Amino acid sequence: MPFFNVKMGCSQLMKNLIEFDGVDFSYSLPSGERIDAVRDLTFSIQPGEWVALIGANGSGKTTLVKLVNGLFVPDGGMVRVGGSLTSDRTHQAEIFSKIGLVFQNPRDQIVASLVEEDTAFGPENLCLPRAEINERVDASLAMSGAAYLKKRPTYFLSAGETQRIALAGVLALRPSCLIFDETTSMLDPRSRCDLLELMRKFHAQGFTILHVTHDLDEALLAERVLVLHAGRLVMDGSPQQIFQKDEQLREYGLTLPFLVRFARDLASLFPSIAPFYRSAGELLIDLRKISAAGQTAAEPRREPSSVRSDILIDVTRLAHAYMAGTPLERTALQDVTFSVAEGQSAGLVGQTGSGKSTLLQHLNGLIRPQQGKVRMGDFDLSQKDVDVRALRRQVGLVFQIPEAQFFETYAGDEIAYAARMLGYSGKLRELVQTAMQMVGLDFERFVDRPLRSLSGGQKRRVALASYLVMQPRVLLLDEPFAGLDPLIHQEMIELVRGFHEEGKTIVLSTHTMRDLLQIAQKVIVLNEGKTAFEGSTMHLFHQPLLQTWGLEIPLELSIAEELRKKGWNIPGDKVQWRDMLQWLRANAAEGGHAHL
Repeated sequence: MPFFNVKMGCSQLMKNLIEFDGVDFSYSLPSGERIDAVRDLTFSIQPGEWVALIGANGSGKTTLVKLVNGLFVPDGGMVRVGGSLTSDRTHQAEIFSKIGLVFQNPRDQIVASLVEEDTAFGPENLCLPRAEINERVDASLAMSGAAYLKKRPTYFLSAGETQRIALAGVLALRPSCLIFDETTSMLDPRSRCDLLELMRKFHAQGFTILHVTHDLDEALLAERVLVLHAGRLVMDGSPQQIFQKDEQLREYGLTLPFLVRFARDLASLFPSIAPFYRSAGELLIDLRKISAAGQTAAEPRREPSSVRSDILIDVTRLAHAYMAGTPLERTALQDVTFSVAEGQSAGLVGQTGSGKSTLLQHLNGLIRPQQGKVRMGDFDLSQKDVDVRALRRQVGLVFQIPEAQFFETYAGDEIAYAARMLGYSGKLRELVQTAMQMVGLDFERFVDRPLRSLSGGQKRRVALASYLVMQPRVLLLDEPFAGLDPLIHQEMIELVRGFHEEGKTIVLSTHTMRDLLQIAQKVIVLNEGKTAFEGSTMHLFHQPLLQTWGLEIPLELSIAEELRKKGWNIPGDKVQWRDMLQWLRANAAEGGHAHL
């Protein structure tokens, strides 16, 4: 049965698909205290709308979407889906069939050991004929771009692959509303674009889309934007209406989308550029229409700051296969070779499933080499008698999914855990307090908070703080900024840059190319488990195979390239937008081109 007639069926039956009327919800702590998650929420969503839900970490977004599909029942007020109250449990199956939710941590909704079995789980519970179940499985996996994973064990999937499988399981139920809770946060750029294109197609077919995101450029694609702050709905309007209110957004822990910021800055120099666009493609088309500038003298390219020449991380012909020697064997790494110097900051990028997380786990001894060699300073991890405990005092690994490394119940205890287990005997409470402050967690407010009550972004900060207490020599960061609101995201980048300036060696795995520009001096690209590229960050973005590797050129570099074609010889070392803009303004003023 194809996905069609969604819009017609919904719009003829009801005016609003989702209705919130004065909704309150709070979490109970063991102490008896209650934490308000959402308060007095009142809004509605009509069938076929595309709505973006944004807000800072802890603003209540994930709680709201769990209230929509009936996983949570309001403490006060009412939630209706298709006219049915979610608090009436007799309508639960009906509501679940209408609302498809892909969780913030999609692994939480994986229930079977094989991908095809997991995708079939929902239709099987609807007691559908086997032929229809098989058709739904194949169609849903194809629509989510995961057909190649059909026979794969679910416990071998990368985080990005898991997101695709979770989406396929939702699509197999044929819902009328799709909720994406930070679903793009761990996808490589190409996969992210593919998923956003899927959202467009679903919307065109009549699906209602509720997209929870911290990527405000993604929110530009929606018809409507809802802004949550401290559990309350504080803004509701079109993207153009919402993203004109800079100061108000900053009060709520948000910023302007990068695209809007770039457009505004360019409009101040080039009147033919509009101050607002909904897609980068529209901006680049208008940029190509501006008049050519007179040739300006290019400033000499400055070499990147020097790093120590001695090699700290040395990986040679590393290979690893999961379930080696069994019918389920899967190769994760093959012939990986690279090095990182003492005090260097390195980026690790590649498509989801390319082996980045597996590689990082080799660097601190969680996985030992099957083939090849891994050396971390004086530690040869290829040797069976290596002192892994001593290694981990020097090398901290922050996991892609922070819950995977939690052992304690409360945030403060978790932050102290690694130091306590490794025998740290200093003033641990003071170090925990300092680490929490460094990652933006108020000590008094969060030290005794249960980890389960934290938002996804808050959990990431707890995970990072737990290693900062150890003051490691090397920080291995696996997607550390995914799920963070824009202001905290930038604060965390500045924090990591500060660690690097203090002499720490950084290896950062990320899908966000803009993060590479701000942090990484060199980049290692993994493609299908192999080293596809090792070199400088700027050299990466001139590689002809960039898109083949699932990567993209950051918008600011695309803008600079278009301006160079128009005669603006922006120096190659101007890679940060603020530096490019400063150079453009200075040269426009000198050349009399301020109003071209």
